[in-house]
Amino acid sequence: MSVPIRDVLVVHPNAGRRAALASALPSYRVVAVESKKEAAFRMADAAPALIIAPPDDARLFLQQVAHAAPDALRVFICSKSDPAGLAELIQSAAEGHVFSVLDEALSGPELGRTLSHLLQHKGSASTTVVPASYAVQFTLNEQGYAARCSEIGNFGATLLLPGEIPIADFLPGSTLETLRIEHEGRLIFKMPWAHVQRALRVHDEQGDHLRLGISWATAMHPPPPAPGVTMEAQTEVVATLRKALRRGAVLWLQRVNDPSVQLRLEDADVEMMEGVAVLRGLSSGMLEGLAGDEVDVFFEMGGQSYSGVCNLLVNDPDGKMAVQVPRSLVIRNWRSLPRFKPGPDSRFLISFQAPISGHHTTRAALDLSVGGLSFPFDASSEIMPAGSRLDASLLLPDGTSASCQLEVRSIHALPSDGGPDGGLRPFRAGARFSGLSQRARDIILHAFMTSRCRAISDGSVVPFQDVWQLMEEARYRFHPDYPFGDESVMDTLQDTHRRVYSTGDLGRSLVYTGEKGLLGQIAALRIHSRTWLIQHLAVRPGVRRNEQVSYELTNLSVELGEVQHDVEFIRYSWRKDNRWPSRRIGWLARALETPGLSFLRHFCYMRLPLTSEPPTRGVELPRVRDGVRTDYVWIELHLRDRGELVRVLSEDLLTDEVDLSALSERYQSYGLHRRRRVFVVDGEYSPLAVALCEESTPGLNLLEKTNAFWLLIPNRSHPKAHAATQALIQRCVEHARERGRPSAIALVEEEDAAALEEAGFQNLGRFSEWIFHRSMVRRVCELWRSVFERLGGAPAPDWSTEEGLD
Repeated sequence: MSVPIRDVLVVHPNAGRRAALASALPSYRVVAVESKKEAAFRMADAAPALIIAPPDDARLFLQQVAHAAPDALRVFICSKSDPAGLAELIQSAAEGHVFSVLDEALSGPELGRTLSHLLQHKGSASTTVVPASYAVQFTLNEQGYAARCSEIGNFGATLLLPGEIPIADFLPGSTLETLRIEHEGRLIFKMPWAHVQRALRVHDEQGDHLRLGISWATAMHPPPPAPGVTMEAQTEVVATLRKALRRGAVLWLQRVNDPSVQLRLEDADVEMMEGVAVLRGLSSGMLEGLAGDEVDVFFEMGGQSYSGVCNLLVNDPDGKMAVQVPRSLVIRNWRSLPRFKPGPDSRFLISFQAPISGHHTTRAALDLSVGGLSFPFDASSEIMPAGSRLDASLLLPDGTSASCQLEVRSIHALPSDGGPDGGLRPFRAGARFSGLSQRARDIILHAFMTSRCRAISDGSVVPFQDVWQLMEEARYRFHPDYPFGDESVMDTLQDTHRRVYSTGDLGRSLVYTGEKGLLGQIAALRIHSRTWLIQHLAVRPGVRRNEQVSYELTNLSVELGEVQHDVEFIRYSWRKDNRWPSRRIGWLARALETPGLSFLRHFCYMRLPLTSEPPTRGVELPRVRDGVRTDYVWIELHLRDRGELVRVLSEDLLTDEVDLSALSERYQSYGLHRRRRVFVVDGEYSPLAVALCEESTPGLNLLEKTNAFWLLIPNRSHPKAHAATQALIQRCVEHARERGRPSAIALVEEEDAAALEEAGFQNLGRFSEWIFHRSMVRRVCELWRSVFERLGGAPAPDWSTEEGLD
């Protein structure tokens, strides 16, 4: 980081807490002492840059610091439940002493980040502003306050409140919520919370005021959008720990559910002992615990946090520590969209008016996505706090620009190259877009695709005839409604292909091009409102696996789904008798199985050609009616009772979504059809059977999943269940005839296949389908890459005799 290594003095009577505080600042020279008397001798020898101490006798200690280390940053560690310590700090602030306060309950990583930010704050830019022009609003203990701002910087501000407000309401460490700063009526800063560092009564020409010194975080991280994903495979846990150590991640240890003492594990390494993975290292302090006790280990890597529970094996007084590698790791994502670094031929510039100084500023994007970007700034002279709101213009690689708004979400120091920097403090600001045009998003997506693999391009601009020929050469046979050589279907397929994949919203088509032309293609479809279906993978025969055509296509199609902000689930489908994806993707689905976030199922693909006249009815069957809202409620509750929540969410089976009304409007805006009909056979108290009958424009999916029906039969042993099933099958066939379909298609569980065969359907094989939440995408891509890395030297699969996905 750009802050040079400096001395830190830690004062605390508790040895464990001293060690934890020292380990929170690994980039600094830390001297830890037990008493303030010993600290006075240390300060006399060398003045530290930072002093950390408990709040007792704060006023006397601050007087000593003012004499021995006048430029040092003073920080007191005080619990919110310590009234005596808080009273001492309030009195110290009232006497004019300047210091910061941190909560005793902060975890090790949080404490380290906050202390580093305070040091950065000390050397960071701040500016005095005209209070009358800067209005501030916030709440404290559910009470609203209005104030004025007299000074603002990257890490905090000084506020002026009316003098009659009691100073006791603003204890050091108090949390101000929903903080807003407006400049001449325009919102320039908004932060969910900030902390009071000091409060002091002052008098000026305007009268008496209560002056607050506040600080805020350098990031506005929201809570994770989904529950943490659990990594349970031991080989994967070990591989992840080793990768974290290679990348220099900091490992922290604490007693289970006890964050009071958190220690760094330094010089860590993972080794195997008698078949057991052991994590060894040197502890930055003494952790209370005996061999066999459970401890928490946690670390951060690549925008994700990892945590697990492991058994303590060695805890020597000299700091040597060994723990058994956790049985599992819980992973949480902190960034919702993948970012990429623009190449030299796709440079993006962001131009804006600085929020405080008003200077016109232009910066090159360090990385970006359709959701946001990051750019550099000099924290020693520029003020760009997290929470800033900016009107900006994004200069695109083609020379055009797009207007947008930016919300700065985080600021972080950039690494120093070790040379003289002339006092510069290079920082990175991460910002989120709003109001960015679709054209600009498409250009960013194109650059994103190029950065991932230059051989892949947008398939919607490739003549569909070329794509269809590639699929024929790849012997992609499983699309019985659209046989190769049948020219009568070409116009329909070509029109659907153009309408769906030229939008980017409904789907994406990708092609892989080499020296010999098209080598592979894949497509992705928004099959439901929140679900991205990966489909139609085909690779030209003879392509070597080490070219990784199928990996690049599949991986990028998944990431393009993740880029869609409203896509929550990714969906794979493959034939069970297709050995390659069945083994590889099946293993992936089982390895990453996460209840509530993923769903693996198997079904039979049943087809009935509708070339002949419908047969005459023989046995009288139960009455079939159209579904109504009460049936939609039953469908959702029934699937939830079966534990199929992922299916409910990913297939629009919530009560208000069953008829696909919202998805239908989305498709209709592009001249396409998408809908769902529900047919019901009633029982005495609840439905005997229900059919979910999908409708769409032909060719959205070559298997015509979007024109197939599913059956829900709550009790197959019911004496009338078989007749109800036959009635629904007959109604769905009639529905297909009414719509002019060439065939009726059913996707049913294996137990219902016999009923379909009895009705004349042909069983064309079993399929598997895996649906997983977007929070798992990065792990899926990592494991998918590892599969191809392991197979890099193996012979290529015979794609000419196997079908691709779907």
